[in-house]
Amino acid sequence: MEYVDAILTSIGLLKDMWSSISNCFNYQKILDENCTTLREKMERLKCREHDINTILNNAQYDHRKKEKKEVENWLIKVQHMKDRAQKIEQEAAKKRCFSRLRFLSQFEANIKQVDELIELGKFPDGILIDVLQDEGMTLLTTQLIGETTTKRILEEIWTCLKKGEIQSIGVWGMGGIGKTTVVTHIYNRLLENSSTFGQVYWVTVSQESSTRDLQDAIAKMLKIDFSEEGDDKKRSALLFKALQKLTKFVLIFDDMWEVHEPEQVGIPVGVDGGKLIITTRSKNICSRMCCKEIKVESLCTEEAWELFNKTLGRYSALNREEEEIAKDIVKECAGLPLAIVTTAKSMRGVYDICEWRNALNELRGRTQGLTIDMENDVFKILEFSYDRLNDEKLRECLLYCALFPEDYLIRRVSLIKYWIAEGIVGEMETRQAEFDKGHAILNKLENVCLLERCRNGKCVKMHDVIRDMAINISKRNSRFMVKTTRNLNDLPSEIQWLENLERVSLMDNQLSSLKSVPNCPKLSTLLLKSRDGLYEGLPNAFFGHMPSLKVLDLSYTSIYFIPDSISNLVNLRALFLRRCEKLNHVPSLAKLKELRELDLSESGMTELPDGIEQLALLKCLALQGLSIKDMSLNRALPNLLHLQCLRLDAMGFPIVGIEKPLIGLRKLEILSINLYSLHTFNSYMRTTQFQRLTHYYVEICGGVWPPGNSPGREVDNYQLWDGDPRFRDSLGKEIALFRCELNQGREDNDECQLMLPTNIQLLEIAECSLPTCLVDVSPSLKIARDLKVCSISDCKGVEYLWCMEDCVASLNNLYLDGLPDLNVLFKLRPINTVSCSSLKHLEVGSCGNLKHLFTQELVNHHLQTLQTIYVNDCNQMEDIIVATEIEEEGEEIDEMNNLLLYFPNLKRLQLRNLPELKSIWKGTMTHDSLQELEVWECPKLRRLPLSVHITDGDGERRASTSPLKKIKGEFYWGERVEWDTHPHAQFVFQPLPIDISLRRTRLETFVRRNVFMDVFEEVF
Repeated sequence: MEYVDAILTSIGLLKDMWSSISNCFNYQKILDENCTTLREKMERLKCREHDINTILNNAQYDHRKKEKKEVENWLIKVQHMKDRAQKIEQEAAKKRCFSRLRFLSQFEANIKQVDELIELGKFPDGILIDVLQDEGMTLLTTQLIGETTTKRILEEIWTCLKKGEIQSIGVWGMGGIGKTTVVTHIYNRLLENSSTFGQVYWVTVSQESSTRDLQDAIAKMLKIDFSEEGDDKKRSALLFKALQKLTKFVLIFDDMWEVHEPEQVGIPVGVDGGKLIITTRSKNICSRMCCKEIKVESLCTEEAWELFNKTLGRYSALNREEEEIAKDIVKECAGLPLAIVTTAKSMRGVYDICEWRNALNELRGRTQGLTIDMENDVFKILEFSYDRLNDEKLRECLLYCALFPEDYLIRRVSLIKYWIAEGIVGEMETRQAEFDKGHAILNKLENVCLLERCRNGKCVKMHDVIRDMAINISKRNSRFMVKTTRNLNDLPSEIQWLENLERVSLMDNQLSSLKSVPNCPKLSTLLLKSRDGLYEGLPNAFFGHMPSLKVLDLSYTSIYFIPDSISNLVNLRALFLRRCEKLNHVPSLAKLKELRELDLSESGMTELPDGIEQLALLKCLALQGLSIKDMSLNRALPNLLHLQCLRLDAMGFPIVGIEKPLIGLRKLEILSINLYSLHTFNSYMRTTQFQRLTHYYVEICGGVWPPGNSPGREVDNYQLWDGDPRFRDSLGKEIALFRCELNQGREDNDECQLMLPTNIQLLEIAECSLPTCLVDVSPSLKIARDLKVCSISDCKGVEYLWCMEDCVASLNNLYLDGLPDLNVLFKLRPINTVSCSSLKHLEVGSCGNLKHLFTQELVNHHLQTLQTIYVNDCNQMEDIIVATEIEEEGEEIDEMNNLLLYFPNLKRLQLRNLPELKSIWKGTMTHDSLQELEVWECPKLRRLPLSVHITDGDGERRASTSPLKKIKGEFYWGERVEWDTHPHAQFVFQPLPIDISLRRTRLETFVRRNVFMDVFEEVF
């Protein structure tokens, strides 16, 4: 009986096995069919994707349209689907039949998703929506002087613009006459009348600008990328098509030197409302470009006297004798605004009548024999201001600026470095003192209008007429050779290496190489910096006959190696090789005993040049961004005892053991470095050498303290930081922490806590594990009296920043992004009644656990200095401001309406992608200073809490004008928003323009984070 049972059991097992084998072959057949079905459907999906991308590519030239958000999301899903389909087919092909059974469900799910994407991709309502263009930025202008001259010209230009038959306007006149000033006023007026004239674009043209340069400038403003398009005719056609779709536009070319036919550039002038304005010194250019000619005349006697008096800025009136002399001085300036301004500023602070008479005699001596050709004669007038500098160093500094290309924004710090190396600014005890001297010189040149201040004081620029004057002076005795921003490969004869040359600039040229070997024994400065230039290199003997050379700049070139003859430059004091990305060899520098500044940053070097340890006088060494693997730096640093500035940040490999050499650098003032141990940082931070630093940036990356391990333990598995590089030139006192475990310090053990310096100005924390309260990262945060900027991103663990009693009182800028555990910004206790915050700018993004930002009490007592608030991508955010931390359920809005919130300094509020946001504030909020409100993708936000001020007038109570200048948001949101319940509210708010964005971005985070660098000084 047992035998029969065994046989029956075996037969049953065979049947089950055969069923499995049979099913396996059926599955294989089904799997093959599914593979075929998936491929066919994917082909249909790819075809639809191709069609949509074609439409979008064509629409990029029509700035009245943009792709819908649903289309953008659909394209992303299609790409993910393509990746999944490819992966599942590859996986299925690798598996044996018994392991393929689980793939059937995956195939079926993917086929279903492809069907859904094909259906969604039909977009019956279209894939594009209408948009409004962002307005151009208003340009800074000077007040127009002269009712009868300048303003008459302004109105003449404006009248021509309004006439439909005039398509091109040429504003011409001599250099310094005020053409750009007048047209700048026209530009700003056009912006105010954009509904009539459309988009307005400003292009600054230089003497060396080509048609392609103009095309690139216009394309950049239109956000068109045709950098890979080499055919000029095709480029013109693309521009023509893009501008033509605008229907109405005005294009301004400032300072034209050559004829550039609109058709060749790609400008549809006269077609559907396109207009062109040019400024030029040449009437002939206006005629050849078929422009309506408008000449800018010199100021009349009364207007010139008004401008002189206004610029002189005397609090007390000139006496009769001074006034007579001053009027004669103005007469010598021949009504030229630039000459009048520079002359007046040179006379500021002059009260002695003898000095006034002497100035007039000097000016008359220069203007004797003036010809009808005022273009050259104006140099003689301007030279009067140059000579009145009364300091040879000031004059040399001004002439040095002429080495840079026309309209070039010259970084003050770079210029001062050159001056120090040249010896124009003498050596001092500290680098700070030398730079202070350099800034003082630049301020003097700005104050007499020989230089213009730009970029918030970070840069200077020379007016092109003053630059021409400086070059004219420098060419005497053949001292300077300036050939910038030109293609000298086609004109090699223009490069003449004369023996008397002292300074040479070939900046921003498309030079593949320099073939000749110069013989210039007096040459002290050689500027060859140019993007992608010198890719064929220099002759090996190129530097053989330049014994006096002090400054050599080859930055940004594509040079592969530095010629061996560089060793002959025994008087060289500054060598700049920044961003020479292809550079792989620098000869021994051992003979360059006078070298003070060496910049190899972001170059292609993988090892230090030989001989660095012998550069005993070296004061600045910049190596940031290099991937140096050996330990030669540690061996070199102990010999560089005069180092004042050391840049070692963004290095490709950790520098182990660097702390000991750093301690020996007793003159160090500026340091930027990556450290890979928290303990190393704590130890170095306590040294007197660190305390002496005037500027520092220390990045601590990957330091980890597991429980029970020594705090001095180095990281075993070093991981290179793959975030955004921090290549920049502004620096304060900054600490950055990346991928550190900062939540395991122990209060009873100082060695297990991060010790931040109390003079820290910027704290950046990214991808770290944090304690519940941010202040617990370091006890010194509570006494950080200089902290201005704090940025925390992609960190876990932190639930709140601090209690207001521990408030960082000096903080101006706070950036929070990617903090999933953050549930409240600040905690407020009953004892906190006095404001302890100077916070001005707040940005909060991707904090999914935040339901509100502030309480009413927090705003009214602690955040009165806030100027800008940006909130984005917080999925649970329901309110921006609440009455209390926990509001009563069902609390009526009518009761809340009586609560008034006062934000006295708030200028801009931006809300993006807050799907649960229901209110900004349930009560009423004053907005005396609020200028701009942006709301994007906040579908549940229906009410704005902005109060309406009531004023008495004509016996009636009516709403006053709102300080708001603009409300930005989706069109549908603007239509459904509920304004204040006051009956006159619609008259206050509805006239405001509701602008529409081109594309939703992530708060332009990195753009704004560059803005806060303005609080720091440029030192590199």
